[in-house]
Amino acid sequence: MTDASCEADAILRLQSGVQGLGFDRVMFAVIPQPKVSLSDVYMRSNYPTRWREQYDRDNLRAADPTVEHCFKASSPFIWMPQSFQGDQQHALYEEASSHGLKAGVTLPIHGSSGEIGMLTCVRDQAPGNGFINDLHQQLGQLTLLRDLAFDTMRPYMHAPPPSQEVPALTARELDCLQWMAAGKTAWEIGRILSISEAGVNFHIGNLRTKFGVSRRNDVVIKAIRFGLITLPG
Repeated sequence: MTDASCEADAILRLQSGVQGLGFDRVMFAVIPQPKVSLSDVYMRSNYPTRWREQYDRDNLRAADPTVEHCFKASSPFIWMPQSFQGDQQHALYEEASSHGLKAGVTLPIHGSSGEIGMLTCVRDQAPGNGFINDLHQQLGQLTLLRDLAFDTMRPYMHAPPPSQEVPALTARELDCLQWMAAGKTAWEIGRILSISEAGVNFHIGNLRTKFGVSRRNDVVIKAIRFGLITLPG
């Protein structure tokens, strides 16, 4: 894996290695520097798109026990129903299961330069004794795969983002941006700006195109980085 020719090749090799161990999905995620915002995480995965969108939209990270575990521990976190505590975590597990993420393991990453992250491998299989027995046999290989992935991906996670010109925005798009950053829905923004909800969604669609992103949150993040808006408060 360390002789991958490029980032895309490294990701394909990681996915192939995980699938060779009987897992359907993989997520590799690292916060490259201490005290960096979670929004700046380097993440590559083949998780279902609808699940990733729901996870980000509903801020399920706040209830995700694997995130807290990786900040505090180095031992693996095994995905089992009993590993998810409380109503919010149980709800998160049920939602993930509905997208085919039922049984898995999260291996924390703690780099020598302060990086914190995880390699998560998941199966669309009900957790049980068969999964646990397989995991015990594969844990050594998964740990090696995690370390190889971290060493291979490190140059890419520390690489500066590609340069992009600040897009030209209309006054109405800037208004929508500012209220998006304040957490307002399209309906609420429409009421504030005295335009229809469909009109707001039209402007948000234009913003996604201009910033080259597909998610509403990424529009706000890029706008802040470009200095176009500031967070309220």
